[in-house]
Order: sequence, then structure tokens, then C-alpha cells
Amino acid sequence: MAWGVNSVLSMGVGALFASQAAISTTGNNISNVNTPGYTRRAVLLQENAGLESAPGSVGQGVSATEVIRCFDKFIESNYLNKSGLSSRYTAEYNQLRYVENLFNEANVDGMTTALSEFFDAWNKLVQNPADGTSREALLGSASVLMDGVNNTDQALRDLENQTNTMIREDVDRANLLMREIAALNKEINASYLAGRINPNDLMDARDAKVRALGEIMDVRVDDRGPGHYNVSMANGYTLVQDIIPFSLEFKGMQTENNLTAASPYLTNPQSTIHFGGSDNVEYTIEIVDNGTGSGGTVGSGAQFRVSIDGGRTWLKDENGSDRIFNANEEGQAVRVGELDIWFDRGSFNAGDRFLIWPKPDVYWIEPTSDPINISTQIYKDGSDNSLRLTGGTLAGYLEFRDYKLAEYRDRLDAFARGVTWEVNRIHSQGAGLEPMTYALGSYVVGNTGVPLGSPEARFTWSDKLQAGNLTFAVYGPDGKLMTDYPGLNVLAQAGGNFDPAVHSLEAAVMAINGSEIHIRDELTGEISATVKPFSAQIVNGKLEISMNTGMGPGQLAPGCSFAVTADTTGLAAALGINTFFTGDNADTFAVRNDLFTNTNLINAGRLNGAGEINKGDNVTALEITGLTTKQVSIGTYWDRPTTQTLADYYGNIVTKVGSDTVSTKFVSASETAMATDLYNRQQEISGVNLDEEMSNLIKFQASYKAAAKLITTADEMLQTLLSLKS
Repeated sequence: MAWGVNSVLSMGVGALFASQAAISTTGNNISNVNTPGYTRRAVLLQENAGLESAPGSVGQGVSATEVIRCFDKFIESNYLNKSGLSSRYTAEYNQLRYVENLFNEANVDGMTTALSEFFDAWNKLVQNPADGTSREALLGSASVLMDGVNNTDQALRDLENQTNTMIREDVDRANLLMREIAALNKEINASYLAGRINPNDLMDARDAKVRALGEIMDVRVDDRGPGHYNVSMANGYTLVQDIIPFSLEFKGMQTENNLTAASPYLTNPQSTIHFGGSDNVEYTIEIVDNGTGSGGTVGSGAQFRVSIDGGRTWLKDENGSDRIFNANEEGQAVRVGELDIWFDRGSFNAGDRFLIWPKPDVYWIEPTSDPINISTQIYKDGSDNSLRLTGGTLAGYLEFRDYKLAEYRDRLDAFARGVTWEVNRIHSQGAGLEPMTYALGSYVVGNTGVPLGSPEARFTWSDKLQAGNLTFAVYGPDGKLMTDYPGLNVLAQAGGNFDPAVHSLEAAVMAINGSEIHIRDELTGEISATVKPFSAQIVNGKLEISMNTGMGPGQLAPGCSFAVTADTTGLAAALGINTFFTGDNADTFAVRNDLFTNTNLINAGRLNGAGEINKGDNVTALEITGLTTKQVSIGTYWDRPTTQTLADYYGNIVTKVGSDTVSTKFVSASETAMATDLYNRQQEISGVNLDEEMSNLIKFQASYKAAAKLITTADEMLQTLLSLKS
């Protein structure tokens, strides 16, 4: 093609259009300087191919080929990672601040003060055991302690419910964002024309959605152009596959079979694990070899062990060995932690695993497979399970709920149980100002026909029971002692010595009902009758004891009563007979109701060698006061117990909350600083700088004027040529 005046004119027109496009793009940048998510645009200019001519190759000007975004994908990928971690720890820190305020012992009278005043009230009772005012004051201080424990637990449970609401809202928002990203991908695919049309506004909108999603959960982007834009979690689970959105679901308690390839349990697809109760930890159940070399059958020798960190570590007994539980059917369910666990009938292989999620969790939903639990999981060494959520507010809320808050609640429960057991163990062997005519235990035995010390008993205090005996003193209607000191061993017929590894609650009831006392003639001293003094039964899993009184043979005269003289088994305290507190966790921790209506039942003393209840006796009150400084064994179900005072144990909870808050604040600040740095680096590339844009505007304006001048020059040249013809 020859070159000439028309070529110059074409170059001028091309340059004019290119400068006009650049000016328009610069104006758009200036207009959107404050628009959130806007990415600076630039016109991509390309030199037109030159023409070969006599003087050589002559250029043909410039073309504005496309408008591109100034955007660094590498920086954005790093930013999404750090933004997710920043959101995670910031969300966790914000929740921890509420807990820290709740456990603030520095500026207000908290639980430590309430516990101290409770023991002080016992100390005042020591000084005057029969004083009604001191007994009322004791109940008042006990109520303050009870309210403190209950209210703290309620506040923690309210915070847990609030966190669940936040998790649910985040899941709903994440699902909406995934649908919106997929819809934007569809629009981008339809609008994009390679090398010519870039739907930059849609891409900006998509990046904003991805950033918002990255604040909720950890995300990774695979952008290979329109038609190949995928968003996934760090573990590889797809969230958006081009125009197809996936979804999350926040749902309640679930179980899952994770069996070996040749497991016979597979022969019945309906067979699975079951549980009752709720907890904030995830249970991994693994069938272990039971000695046969090939596993066992449900209810016939199969056994399992338990992990709460995905099978990395296993629950240990006091000797450091794995705790082993029997795999039974529903009627023989075993209690592990806060759950009662049982199986459908079937046979196992050693290595068969079952997962229990006794709490609401977040699941990744894929249309062609079962939901997969992706809730954050923290191992014992503090590292994350990389197959779960590791970033975003979802990870922060889940870690706070399942690891921080759950630990505080477990420790508060342990504190309440520690106070309850230590006080009840002493109080149950003491005596008040009057004996008892009736007693109903406050603790339920789930299975009354199995040994009380076994997990199958599903009994709160199974681990506290010891072999020994329980002795009662029996008094006639006139208040005179009818039993020789140290009293009647009411468990004598259970082999003479109660053993929690052997005897059930039903066996204990039979022994109590079978115990006998001999009635002697006042004149001769000879035995005139043999009487069974007690009528014991099981009422809704609780032990009920009343006097076997009446006019029939083998019965006591009406008006008889009894008192505890000694208990080496811990059975009275464990069942809730003659105790001060009721409940077995922070929620149910309470003072025994009938003490408020009859303060004489508060045990300040203990029966003497003559079986007498002396009003001035303060032995029991003095021993309970000693709990102020006594080192006791206390801990949660999942950790080995420690030996320390009750006040020290609660103080450690407060310290733990403060330490967690400070460390999480530090990590949050660190991750936020790195995310901010990456954001600023991206802004240096994609953000609008008004000084730069004004400079560009002047530059492109000059280019536009020059292009216009070129066109004018070409026109003058053309006019000159035309004038030659005339």
C-alpha cells in the first residue's frame, strides 16, 4: 500500500481517537477516585504495522486496542490469605473481650471473693455451730456463690448462642457471595472479547465479592481468564467453579462412619454410632483390638478409645494408658465426657472409626457427595487441621466457640464440681442438729443394674467412688440410739465391703433393705426382735431412703430416724444423700433446697462415739473451712487433674482467659498489619492517584491537540495537492 497524505490523515485520526480514549479513561479514573473497589484503568496503545516504501518502513500511527485494569494477581492472592487470617483473629479477639470482662476480678468482687466469703461463713459457724443466724448467713453466702457460678455459666452459654448466630449469618452471607460471584462470571464470559473488550466494571465487582468472601473464610483464586475462574478453600474444596456456585450449611449434631475397607459393619448400611447429650468437642471413636486379634461384636467384647483432636492423641487414664470403653447397644450405653454412646448391632474390625459432632457445625455441600464437616479443628500442639477452615471470621468464631469458650466452660464446670464434691464429701458424713427420717438422692444413675464405677452406669461421680462401707446410726422415737457405734453397715450384704467395680445401685438398695438391727429387752438385754430399719428404692435413677416404720412385724415404731456415722466409699456424697450442694456442673450447681426450710439439716458436727449429736460440735464445719487452703484434685474430663486449692483453680481460669485475650490480640494485630501492607501495595498499583491522573490528563490533552494539528496539516497538504490540478 502506498503511503501519502491520506496515510498522514489516518494517522492523525488514529492518534486523535487514542488520545480521546486515554482522556476518557483518565476522566473515569478521576471520577471514581473515592469509589470502593474501583481499579485504576489504562488504555493499551499499540503501534500500527508500518508500510514498506522507497525511503523504508514508514509507520502508520497508533491504535487504542483495549482498556485494561491495573491489578496484580500475585499481591491479591497474598492479600486474600492475610486478610482471612486477620479477620479470623480479630473476630476471635472481639469475642474474647466479652469473656475477659466477665471474668474481671480486678475491679469488682467476683467468684474468688464469693468463694472466700463462703468459707468465712463456715468459719463463723465453727465458732457457734448451733446458732441459727450463722446458719442463715452461711446459706446466704452459699447462694451468692451459687448465683455467681450460675450467672457466669449462663453468660458463657449466651455468648455461645450469640456466636452460633454469627456463624449462621456468615454461612448465609458466604452462600450469597458464592452465587453472586458465579453470576458475575457468567456476565463476564458473555461480555469478554479477547484483545478488545474487558468488562472491567464486572471484574471489579467480582474482586470485591471475592474479598468479602475472603473475610468470611479462607479462599484461593484460580484465574485463567473468562470461563476458567474458580474460587476454592485453601484445602481445595471448590466454592465457585466458573458459573457454578457451591454452598455451605450450618447444621446440628451429626455422626459419620469411617470404616476400614473390609469392615463387617459395612454389611448393614443402616448400622452406625449413636449418642445422647451435647458437647463442644468433636469425638473420634476408634475400635481397638479386644484380644481376639480381629476386633469384636457390639455388646460382646468390642472396645473403643476416644480422641478429641481427630485421632492424633487419645484419652488417657491415670496410668497414662489409653482409656478403653466397651462398645455396647443402647441399653448398655457408656458415658464418655458429656455423651452417652452406643452402637447398632454388628461386628467391627480393629481400626474402624466413627466421628461424632455433638454440636452445630459448618459443612461443605457438594451435590454428588455427603456433606463434609469443615469446622475449624485445632490439634493439641496448637496447629490447624489444614482440611478445615483456617481463615476468615468463620474460623475465628468456630475456634472461639469450640476451643476457647468450651475450655472456659469445662473449667468452670470442673470448679463447680470440685466445690460440690469436696464440700459434699465432708458434709455427707456429718450431722446436723437433728437426724433424718427421709432422704432422696440428688444424682441420677443412668443404668442402675451395672457397677457404679463403670462407664455403663452413666453416673456423674463414678470416678470418685472407692471400696469400703457406709454406716448409719438408727434412733428410736425417743431419740435413743438403737445401734452400736460406729453404726450399722448398710452395705454389709453387698459382700461386706462395697466395691464400685462390682456393685450396682440395685445391689446397694438390696443391701440397705437387707440390713438388720436387733431389738433388745430393756430388762434382760436379750434380743427380742430383729428389724430391717430401712426401706430403700430407686426413684427415676435416684436413691430414696426412708425408715421402715409401722405396726407390722420386722418394722420400727413410727418416729424413728437415722444419721450417717461414716462413709469410706463416697457413696452418700456421690448419690446426694445428706449433702450440702446439688448439681454436677456450673449450670446445675445449687444449694440443697430443704436446707433453706430447715437449717438444722446443715451439718456442722459429727456423731460422737456414743452416737450423739452434740449441738456444740463443729468438726464438720471446721473441716469444710479447711478447704480454703487444702490441696485437692481437680480438673476437666479431658485433662489429667491437678492438685491445688479451689481458689487457685478458679484463679487459673481467670489467668487463662487473660492470657488468651492478650495473645490473640497480638496475633490479630500482626496479621492485620501484614494484610494492610499488602492492601497498600495493591493500592499503589490499582488505586487512583489524583496527581498522577492530572499529569496524565495534561499529557493526553497535549497528545489530542497534536493529533488534531496533524489532521489539520494533512488537510492543508491535501488542499495544496488539489490546487495544483487547477
